[in-house]
Amino acid sequence: MAEITVNLTEEQERFLKMFARNHYPNAKDNLCTSQPIHVVQSYDPHYVPYSEDTAEYYDSDDLRFCWDHNDYSLWLKSDIEAIKSFYDYRDEICPIPIKPFSQVESKDINDLSGNEVYILNYDDYFMAYGIENMTMAWEREEWKDIAYFFILEEARKYTKYQSHNLKKPRTYTLHCGYGNVGEYHHFWELLFGIGKRLNDNPKAEEAICKECGGKIVHASGCQHCIVCGASSCG
Repeated sequence: MAEITVNLTEEQERFLKMFARNHYPNAKDNLCTSQPIHVVQSYDPHYVPYSEDTAEYYDSDDLRFCWDHNDYSLWLKSDIEAIKSFYDYRDEICPIPIKPFSQVESKDINDLSGNEVYILNYDDYFMAYGIENMTMAWEREEWKDIAYFFILEEARKYTKYQSHNLKKPRTYTLHCGYGNVGEYHHFWELLFGIGKRLNDNPKAEEAICKECGGKIVHASGCQHCIVCGASSCG
């Protein structure tokens, strides 16, 4: 077995200690996964154009509406919301009561001109409210991988400090793969072993923060963590 001496930065030492402390076998942060890798994902849905012919294959709750053909990111979750948004954008109030399509389908209603019209489909429905060519689509849930972490706690921190760049972020824990005999599990065990050894043999002169594994310094009669700010004085 080869032996080497490695010089670690304070950040490398802190992360190795945290890794070993949080991800020992059967630790709760492993989320029931052996040698996990934690992925931060951002919601990135796929949209399937609406068709009456395929409507029976989709959940009606997944139907989305967009009246602005210059910005297809503005999908709205209901027909009522779409009509209200259409008029709000124009600083106008819809002159007739807004009812959902499900309540007026196959019925006669009075349109903007006061004419009685029969609502057979969504085209008839939106035309009655003065909206032509409403785009409709089914929203299919998909998630895009954004960042990868050995330490679950760091993945969760990322969802906060990068929240402005993420949509409905979540962490998703993965196994390295069935029958994977490549390098991943060797490197995982190497990092864990180094971190465990550092935790088992702390420097005598160095105090370790119980919250994050960072270095503790003494000042004004108190102990302060230089990483997370935890203090013995509150």
